[in-house]
Amino acid sequence: MKIPPLKLNSDLLIKKNHLLLIIFFSFCLITCNKTTDNTMVKDNNSLVIKSGFMCGWGAGQDSLIISSTMIKYVYSVPANSQIPEINKARPITDTEWNNILNSINLNNFLNLKYNSCNICVDGCDEWIAIKNDAISHQIRFGMGIKIDSIKPLQDILSQLRSEFRN
Repeated sequence: MKIPPLKLNSDLLIKKNHLLLIIFFSFCLITCNKTTDNTMVKDNNSLVIKSGFMCGWGAGQDSLIISSTMIKYVYSVPANSQIPEINKARPITDTEWNNILNSINLNNFLNLKYNSCNICVDGCDEWIAIKNDAISHQIRFGMGIKIDSIKPLQDILSQLRSEFRN
């Protein structure tokens, strides 16, 4: 009995092709790594940066909300009143917005895992959140602590906070 050589070769060829496709797609899945770069932040006008602090016993809290069009600052002392002591907003300039965007290294920020709870024992916590259509990440840390990888952003937020408090 003779087996037609053409049939055997075509079956082997089909199996080889299937195996190569499986290997190729497996390689693609393994090597595909979702990375976020700063262009995602800089190209997205939906970006909102929020920061603030809160202290235990209703001693005080503030929030700074920054978007591509506006900066808003609110400071209140809940123990005194539910009405904010400071509630100010102003438009943001293109230069300010670009400086803020340039101060953010999104990869560094997304890798930070700070989550203190000083307020839980009546201390103070500072927090920073960055959000847009693609990402959302927040960190919380002891008030006044400087984090090397986001220090330029912290410096800008501190300057803005001082501006609004005066």
